[in-house]
Amino acid sequence: MTFPATRRMSADLSPWLPSHRMQTGAAALAALLAIGSALPANAETRDGEAGVAAWSDRVWDAAKADDLGGVHDLLSAPPAGDAAALQALRASVKQRNANVVEQEKARVAELERRTKDLATATSAADVTLALLHAVNIKYLMPAEQWQSWLAGPDGVSLERLARGELDKAQRDGDLLLAQEILFRLKALHDGADTDRYKEIDAELDAFNRKVTLVAEFAPRELYRLRKLQNARLEAAAKAEGKPIAPASEEEKDPEFNELFADDWKERLRGITPKLVLMGLRQAASEHVTNAGWAPLIDGGLDSVELMLDTPQLVENFKGLGDPAKVAVMKAFVKSQREALAAREPGARVGPSDFQRVLKEIFTRNDETVQLPREVILREFGEGATTQLSKQYEDDYSEIIWPDGLRRFRQGIEGNFVGVGILIRHNDKRELMIVNPLEGSPASRAGIRPGDRITAVDGQSTVGWTLNRAVDTITGPVGQPVTLTVAREGTADPLDFKLRRASIKMRSVNGWWKESLDERGLPEWDWWIDPDSGIGYIRLTSFNEDSLDDFMDSIREMRKGGRLNGLVLDLRGNPGGLLKSAVAFVNLFVPEGEIVSVQDRDGNILNAFNAERSRAALAGLPLVVLINGASASASEIVSGSLQAHGAAVVIGERSFGKGSVQTVQPLQDGENEAAVKVTVQYYLIPTETGGRRLVHRRTQSTDWGVNPDLLVKLTPNQAEGSGEMRLAADRIDEGEWNRHGADLRPIIGNLLAKGIDPQLETALMVLQARVAGEAERAQIAKSTQGKATSRGKAEPQ
Repeated sequence: MTFPATRRMSADLSPWLPSHRMQTGAAALAALLAIGSALPANAETRDGEAGVAAWSDRVWDAAKADDLGGVHDLLSAPPAGDAAALQALRASVKQRNANVVEQEKARVAELERRTKDLATATSAADVTLALLHAVNIKYLMPAEQWQSWLAGPDGVSLERLARGELDKAQRDGDLLLAQEILFRLKALHDGADTDRYKEIDAELDAFNRKVTLVAEFAPRELYRLRKLQNARLEAAAKAEGKPIAPASEEEKDPEFNELFADDWKERLRGITPKLVLMGLRQAASEHVTNAGWAPLIDGGLDSVELMLDTPQLVENFKGLGDPAKVAVMKAFVKSQREALAAREPGARVGPSDFQRVLKEIFTRNDETVQLPREVILREFGEGATTQLSKQYEDDYSEIIWPDGLRRFRQGIEGNFVGVGILIRHNDKRELMIVNPLEGSPASRAGIRPGDRITAVDGQSTVGWTLNRAVDTITGPVGQPVTLTVAREGTADPLDFKLRRASIKMRSVNGWWKESLDERGLPEWDWWIDPDSGIGYIRLTSFNEDSLDDFMDSIREMRKGGRLNGLVLDLRGNPGGLLKSAVAFVNLFVPEGEIVSVQDRDGNILNAFNAERSRAALAGLPLVVLINGASASASEIVSGSLQAHGAAVVIGERSFGKGSVQTVQPLQDGENEAAVKVTVQYYLIPTETGGRRLVHRRTQSTDWGVNPDLLVKLTPNQAEGSGEMRLAADRIDEGEWNRHGADLRPIIGNLLAKGIDPQLETALMVLQARVAGEAERAQIAKSTQGKATSRGKAEPQ
């Protein structure tokens, strides 16, 4: 099916506001109105080069030096010339200058509104709403002004109010409210007070673990807490003036559906003592900290203690309702932790200690609270790996339990076999389709979000768990399966006869998705600025197919025109395969070290070096976009390209995940699980020839990838650009068939309306670079022509 190619962008481009030059009031407006007056129309030459090339170099150098003000001024005064990139840049600057004052006015107005709303919410003791306004104010103020506000009387008063409400929420057992308050306090302090931030972060982690326990083992209590939370969210939306979506039929049902009551048992199937022993043995022997068994056993005991301190679990574990039995069990767990801590320094703690502790826990548990043994095993394992996070900031080591093994494997492989639907239980415990994946058999057959699967191949789905549904619907490629669905507004059930297919999770995306081909594959327009020859590629992960798909997109661009520059968008990319990241860097870097791997003793185990024969895109002007959600392989790519001078990196500091995990399968008879353990750190090169650790560790100040050019997004810009990109990238065939039109937003509005200043800055810097390269090419061609002419004139 082919859709009309809704134009990718409006005629003009949008304003952008230098975040670190943020001012307020008349001074800011005067400064903004003065844009473009700082430099003459023609930039001076450098080293004898013509004006455009030298000016282009200065723009590039200013971007590399994090001089946003210098970039701003240089782009405001481009030299004379008629190159396509220069003309496009002038249009960008003209539109920016026309709109930037309005953008600043909007910021000042929003700051004033939020400040008033904060005062109103504080007076009304509406803590969650007050914190929401405060977090928004944080992003509307310069960093120094915000830090001063937070440490001043208003900030201190707000935190005192929040602490009082947090204490009350804990007394009332409202875990979700306590969690929400801590989450907003964490956002309030992020970047302002590192020590305070870490204290709140640790406190929030503890609440998150309690909420997880309730979500897993106390579904009725979770339902009650969610109703309270939904009421708060509706009140906040109303106060913000945001529309409130009408409740669906399932949401109108006020009672908990008892069909969900035993779902927790599904999570425990297949868990055995042997699987837990094998998983923790791997973590004890291979973990990068070489910490051994002691923290794992202590963490397991801590997790058991946390269960005993979570009274909501009495819903399914009646023994927790007897205070005397709980006290006996807690005293035993405490004594085991104290004995572990009292061991002589250097005393060996091994697997036999784990087996002894576990045996004694089982015995005391049987005498007291009588928790199911599988619950103790799962939570002991969870606590053991959580301790690695608490002590060593390792959030990535974990046991993959039997119920989650299939999903884990699919995520690693990037492909799965099925009909291409995401499913969940609605509140009536019906199997509801969240979304048919674009181009999948289900999508192309006309299955819609909200459809409810009532039968599979004639078998009723009443009472099915999600795992049973997945097992039944998936199967060999090419084999048929019939889904019977109920659809709102349709009286009779609908049968969809589908053929299972290999569903590929695509990681390479372009600027505008024009259509889907006959196989359901996307057909992209890759050009963000076709006149200047600038392409755009957004990578969402680094999987097995990413490099091949990326090179296919490069070939498509080169078929359609000259590729002069590229925006590589890694924002929100959580990472993926190390070998894929190395291959991506090598495309642009012909020589030198790309990344190295360090063991727990500080030894370099592997150093991955570039090979000239693989550097197919070396020299191509490149801008890489990153943000706080760019992690792991994304940091290898952006950081290594930055170190080798192969790209300008724009955006915000990356996540700081620089560790390497191995996954080992675990098996006990028919029961399968896996364990993922952090075993190494990776190091990226520096511009001076050294190496640096990307991973964020305790007390570390140098972590992640710092962009060459820092350009921040406000919360509204981040939310708006994310929502627009998500909506524009999805072609809903059912929606098209119903309306006969493409209802997606015009993706060019990211630039035309100033929704994404990071992307806009990247494009303008590239437009300047491309203009300079074009002039150099023209000069070289002219010089070569003159030399050839002189050669012909000389006597032979």
